[in-house]
Amino acid sequence: MREPSVEGRKGTPARAALEALAEALLPPGGSPEPGAADVDLMEDLENLLAGFAPEARRRVEAMAMTLEFSALLSAYLRPFSRLPLKARETFLQAAERRSPLRHVVAPLKMLCGMVYCSNPQIAPLLGDEGRPFKPLEGPLPPPTPLPVRQYPELSRDEHEIADVAIVGSGAGGATVAAELARAGLSVVIIEEGPFATREEFQVRPLERVIRLYRENGLTHTLGLPPILVPMGCAVGGTTVVNSGTCFRTPDFVLHQWAVREGVRDVEPERLAPLFEEIESVLNVTPVTDDIMGRNGEILRRGAEALGVRHGPIQRPVRGCHGSGQCAFGCPLDAKQDMRLTMLPRAVQAGARLYARCRVERILHQNGRVTGVEAVILDPRGRATPYRLTVRAQAVVMAAGAVFTPWLLLRNRIGPRSQIGRHLRIHPGCGVVGLFDEEIIGWRGVMQSYYVDEWLEEGILLEATFPPPGVGYSAGVLPFIGHDYKARLARYRQMAAIGILVSDQGAGRVVVGPDGRPWMRYSLHTEDAARIRKAIAAAARLLFAAGAREVYSGLPGLEAIRSETEIQHILSPRWRPADLILSAYHPMGTCRMGEDPNRSVTDSYGAVHGMSNLWIADASLLPSSPIVNPQITIMALALRTARRILETWRKT
Repeated sequence: MREPSVEGRKGTPARAALEALAEALLPPGGSPEPGAADVDLMEDLENLLAGFAPEARRRVEAMAMTLEFSALLSAYLRPFSRLPLKARETFLQAAERRSPLRHVVAPLKMLCGMVYCSNPQIAPLLGDEGRPFKPLEGPLPPPTPLPVRQYPELSRDEHEIADVAIVGSGAGGATVAAELARAGLSVVIIEEGPFATREEFQVRPLERVIRLYRENGLTHTLGLPPILVPMGCAVGGTTVVNSGTCFRTPDFVLHQWAVREGVRDVEPERLAPLFEEIESVLNVTPVTDDIMGRNGEILRRGAEALGVRHGPIQRPVRGCHGSGQCAFGCPLDAKQDMRLTMLPRAVQAGARLYARCRVERILHQNGRVTGVEAVILDPRGRATPYRLTVRAQAVVMAAGAVFTPWLLLRNRIGPRSQIGRHLRIHPGCGVVGLFDEEIIGWRGVMQSYYVDEWLEEGILLEATFPPPGVGYSAGVLPFIGHDYKARLARYRQMAAIGILVSDQGAGRVVVGPDGRPWMRYSLHTEDAARIRKAIAAAARLLFAAGAREVYSGLPGLEAIRSETEIQHILSPRWRPADLILSAYHPMGTCRMGEDPNRSVTDSYGAVHGMSNLWIADASLLPSSPIVNPQITIMALALRTARRILETWRKT
């Protein structure tokens, strides 16, 4: 095998930069032996990018162009793609150690790593056999039928009349829809994303990201550092692609909402029956040892050694076999997302469900909403000439904490001084440990075990290991070239801990110059310190479990080989921009409360100043719940639905 010639590159400068990066990151030889060129990585990557939404593809191209011309402005005085292989490796190693270029290199490196690790030639070399932790016995039951109307069935303007129109079909929207429809109201649910079934979850996780995530998983904040915020866009919302982790809102958080934020009826004793009801419908149960997998066992072992508080994560499942692919659509339909629970209940009670319809207008007159208007989208998410108009007596916004405020701002509805403010996202990252023993961390439940010893400080640690090359487990792996490949070769000996931090700083959702929602968010210094404390805690747990090497993700401190080095993580020399972060829980942008000068809705989700407009999603949360918010969102949505019914009966 020999180095590809820099003179033979084809295509745009962005393509040349990506090809040059892939060759430097994954050269031929070593272990695994095949390099990027040997597995036609660029062809696979180009096919992947061809399926991206235009805005996501432009984002990747912009990062590649930045890499290409940053080398031209360096001591090399040549574009990145024109550098010899060793010079590219040296340039990338330096880029990983400094900001802001590391925020360009890291996502491109992760993208190349995902494509490489999921290649059919490479996956078996890493130990990825694509089978669940617990063997299947017999055929799967048939998929749950769910009647959905979408293009091309919708090939003309459509008009509906309903009691209630619900925008969004995720945790909040589906819960409200089920409750209202079962009470006898006429309900129409409008979802922007596609309807996907179990059969479509049999392809590589990477391909599912393109179909099931908004902007192909590349939505991010604008600020320092830029933070990736993946969001689902499908019937069932983010519940289709989340980990399924279910925590009740901690009692001390509910007390804060009641006392500090003035929210009524959210005391623990009032919400406990709602939590119980939701958990019963979803069959929320703790992860058992027969499906947990070794990654969860490693965190348990470390927690027991250190004597910190820990336990198995509660999840909504029926017949889970530990496939380890929760965040990409469960291939067994074991995870009880909204497609399998609340939406069937709603449809069976008469609700009508529309997919691939993007709401853009909230119709209103004289202080009342009168319905919504949506653009009907084709299978690639492009606008068709057709519109869906739903006239309704009430509208429930459940489009999520980014798109609900965006729609309100675009349509000039509600208390504009508060809409979009107070954005929290639960910033976090992954910490990976290398062990002498074989773990195969992606076999078993993807997010299986927790340590909540520091919950009151806003820190939650969760054993989280996605499929090889994806997410936490890949983004933190250090080094370039043969050193990077050497770590990949020992992937099966790694365990990963995901960090979730309750952010005290806040961002804002605004309507950008391009008309799209922008998330303005810069990491607060105190939150950065809290994240570093969480990284240090995760490192201690991994070493206590027997790790030989821990990867922190911090520049210049990529590999820690002893517990004594952990103190360097806590050094004040680190800046927020030094952190490579992701976040999965945008919330708080239309928070509830009784004061219109500090909130967007009342304590039950009714928008101030609008008699028949409601919100039932993560936007409502007055502050971070510290834990994964799905159960919180659903309990509050059930509470909102019952308030709507009380109001309905009085009219």
